[in-house]
Amino acid sequence: MFARARIFLTLAPFLAGCIPVQSQIKFTNAYPGTKFDRPVYFGPFPGRAKTNVILEQHLGNALIVYMNTDGSVAKDTLYHATVNDADNEMGLLGIAFHPSFNTNHKYYICYNPPNTPYHDIVEERIADATGMKDSGTKGRILIDIDDPYNNHNGGTLGFGPKDGYLYFGVGDGGSANDPNGNAQNKNAWLGKMHRIDVNSKDAGLEYHIPADNPFASGGGRPEVYAYGLRNPWKWTWDALTGDLWVGDVGQDNIEEVDILVKGGNYGWKIMEGNRNTGAGTKDSSMIDPLFTYDHGTGNCVIGGVLFRSNPASKYYGNYLISDNGTNLFWALKLNSTGTATATSLTNTPTGFSSFGIDAEGRVYGCGLSNGTIYLLDSPDLTPATILKPDAAAREAHGRTFTVRPGARLDARAFATAPVLELFGLNGNRLGALRKDDARLPADMDAGVYLLKPAAGVGLPDLLRVK
Repeated sequence: MFARARIFLTLAPFLAGCIPVQSQIKFTNAYPGTKFDRPVYFGPFPGRAKTNVILEQHLGNALIVYMNTDGSVAKDTLYHATVNDADNEMGLLGIAFHPSFNTNHKYYICYNPPNTPYHDIVEERIADATGMKDSGTKGRILIDIDDPYNNHNGGTLGFGPKDGYLYFGVGDGGSANDPNGNAQNKNAWLGKMHRIDVNSKDAGLEYHIPADNPFASGGGRPEVYAYGLRNPWKWTWDALTGDLWVGDVGQDNIEEVDILVKGGNYGWKIMEGNRNTGAGTKDSSMIDPLFTYDHGTGNCVIGGVLFRSNPASKYYGNYLISDNGTNLFWALKLNSTGTATATSLTNTPTGFSSFGIDAEGRVYGCGLSNGTIYLLDSPDLTPATILKPDAAAREAHGRTFTVRPGARLDARAFATAPVLELFGLNGNRLGALRKDDARLPADMDAGVYLLKPAAGVGLPDLLRVK
């Protein structure tokens, strides 16, 4: 992820299309006195509002971190993976919890095992009855990819908010200039975003191929969702639109951000960002990046999070990204023209490896080298606890329902949709509610949630739980 031969100390004045408006953000140590070994992931633990998950890359720990009632911090290890930590880009790289984790206790990790030739592994594991510790049951290897080099491993995992399928990104295999031509080879695993259904199996596989995958019927690997990527280290979804935002780490010249579409070709190694590398001719299948910056500005894009935690915030709907080498930090806003405008924010205090959002909608950053998890403290990034009926809220959402934990939603909430999906404002899918069984969990935390039809379009409704 951080394969850079040099750090550029002289920055370009500003990026093209970038508004140089500084937003004052304080970076507060979220867990004072607690250090982590190369943290590369931060996210909420399913069903526990005050508990988060942090990955330690080289120790191979998936840690459950929570606040005790006396304000102290506790760290428990969900799982310790034996990993290859010989290189900057290898180790424990990603984790995702099954949408039904609270009932089936299944979770998924991506890592590099300690052997050569190198491998990229996606494994299903099962937690114990408490959900807080691994059961010790042998894991189920879903994917085992031969990887010729030790860099460009990608590794982020996530379940699609609309389809419930498992997505995972892998880099082009490493070295430089994609020597094996993986990214443009639709039959190769490497240099891709993949999508699989972990809830059933096809013959000879540990998973099912979704019927609408672009090459499910031929023409490429059936798991492929999008291709032409160099190293999609960090990516996320927009909880409102379902858009898949990716920070694709560049090589010598350009860092880029893309919104992936099914079957899309993002150009590498023929294109690096918006520049031709000389490795071939750009064709009509290649999709231009949404946003780029060159290596006079930074050298390693860290794809971030899509902020939907407060409809009244000026950063509502913005994608937060940083540069690992220069600590520059931006908020990207998608324009109606399909381009993005960047607002420059306060520099991060150290090179971040990742961003995350907790169950209540607060934004965090992972300090890779200093082992610190930072809370991004700013009025502009504060979650909405009481939603005011202002113009931003009316524009971004439909109706608002106010209920108590354990209450049953009335038929008005469903309109013509028999099933509603429930999401946190951070984009996590929390489950589905059926018209004939629409009772909320009795232990549901107070807060603001999104209700969206399981199949359909339009603005989501807001659910306020008091």
